[in-house]
Amino acid sequence: MQPQELRKFEEIVNLYQRDLVNFHYRFVGNKPEAEDLAQDTFIKAYKKFDTLKEPDKLKSWLFQIARNTVIDFFRKNKNRPFALDSSILENIAGTTAADYQDHVANMEVSKELDRCIDQLVKEDRAIIKLLYYEGFSYKDISELLHINQNTLKSRLHRARKVLLENIRANVALKETVLEYEI
Repeated sequence: MQPQELRKFEEIVNLYQRDLVNFHYRFVGNKPEAEDLAQDTFIKAYKKFDTLKEPDKLKSWLFQIARNTVIDFFRKNKNRPFALDSSILENIAGTTAADYQDHVANMEVSKELDRCIDQLVKEDRAIIKLLYYEGFSYKDISELLHINQNTLKSRLHRARKVLLENIRANVALKETVLEYEI
């Protein structure tokens, strides 16, 4: 790598290091391991940096490497428990004066949605969070949880039904849900 490319990669590390550590922490539940996994992600990205064809897709490329790093970690540590935190929905609008009420409303909806998700059984909760919060594919989830994709789809269908019931039973969310059948 040329000195200019090395500086560019250093900027990428500085820009995404915190996000990657947080990403990995959601799965392993301890900061030193999350930092190690983030470092592994950056090493893999550094080695493959020349394969990045579309620089505007850098973040998704980097997080795909992070996903694969997590999958590899759990493959090597099959008996290790899977830790997924209960973080609320990400990417909520910034808090400017004009956005404040929307922000507060989004935070409340997010908290109530988290409460509904937390009522699911552990396995279903993990599937919902991996799919909707982390954006993993069915294949990745099935590998992480050591289940086949058909079982995953069946559990996801059941989890969606229970989640919808939980949302309908939640006073704060009840009015936000249109009548919908799964």
